[in-house]
Amino acid sequence: METKSMDVKNTLQIHSQAKVMFYATYLNLYLRILCLAKPIERINIYDVFCGMGIYEDGGKGSPIAAFDTIKTLFADEKIRKSNTQITLIVNDKEPQKIDRVKNYIESNNQHYCTAKYYNYDIEQIFTTVIQEVSKTASNARNLIFIDPYGYKNIKNEILYQLMENRRTEIILFLPISHMHRFTQKAIQDEDTVQYEPLRNFVNSFFPPDHKMITQQLPVMEYIQCIKEALEYNKFFTTSYYIERDATNYFALFFMSSHILGFEKILEVKWQLDEDAGRGFKLPKQQDDLFAELFAEETRNKNADRLEKILLYNLKEPKDNRQIYEIVLGHEFLPKHATEIFEKWQSNNTRFKVLDIQTGRDARKKSFYLSRKEAKVIFLIEKQ
Repeated sequence: METKSMDVKNTLQIHSQAKVMFYATYLNLYLRILCLAKPIERINIYDVFCGMGIYEDGGKGSPIAAFDTIKTLFADEKIRKSNTQITLIVNDKEPQKIDRVKNYIESNNQHYCTAKYYNYDIEQIFTTVIQEVSKTASNARNLIFIDPYGYKNIKNEILYQLMENRRTEIILFLPISHMHRFTQKAIQDEDTVQYEPLRNFVNSFFPPDHKMITQQLPVMEYIQCIKEALEYNKFFTTSYYIERDATNYFALFFMSSHILGFEKILEVKWQLDEDAGRGFKLPKQQDDLFAELFAEETRNKNADRLEKILLYNLKEPKDNRQIYEIVLGHEFLPKHATEIFEKWQSNNTRFKVLDIQTGRDARKKSFYLSRKEAKVIFLIEKQ
């Protein structure tokens, strides 16, 4: 009997699995924290390009991953008792895709969340979401997952309008390799219609003298430039690359107004990439005898880099909140700084941790690296 092969477009490819895993892992952390936060009563999750939902190979896309995450969370009695109302809003311009998503959610939803379904085109869905999030009350939060079919409808002003209420976070997925490959051509061939969307994207985020426009950058630097542009000089942002093959990359970009949300997305990155916290690499086709050696080398390089950052910043004393912000600003986690501080307490007699109230040495391993109040001062005594 002949087996019918599945269309690649209708299967969840490994790079898409990595994308959905990143989204679902963050959702799990994000929703748990918000549901248990007393001031928060409503959470709105928007998936503006939701796709098929369930693929022919059984793979679950972003709207199903979001719903399954919500369902799993509500198995926790603490979450159920929080009475936080979650609304999942999904959209796709193709009605049959929305129908697939709706059928799954409606057949599995036992009051876990309220679901809304739209069949809007791109302009209409962004207009609708902007209007809704602009009215977000102080007891509500939004997470918007944007996985467009390309990038031509991703506009500078749209992202800013979504974020300016300061109660919204965005996860944006972009086809980086295609953009990276053709950016210079798009800028130079101003009359070529096929490059107009990319040209518009680049020109909307970068001034004419920016290196993004004037140079052919390495792909990782290209990702970094987009990440920095999405800061708008006021938001916390990070990126997570996804390797499709040896020469092609996608990337997820995260935007938040709040440092706690930023810390949680960094936790996701380091959970999924334990060595560098940067991105997803395709699994090796065969066992690599040197894989662990390379991984250890990467970990050591990152530890050395953070140690240099801390040494530089402790030329002047800093309190625990300042160090926390510095560590996160370089996309490390408090636990990474804690490991270095513990090492210094064992072998660097000039390193001091002083209790702010008493001025005396704080208890050993008392670093308090969080956004909470300042409790200790870190300093390195001069020789």
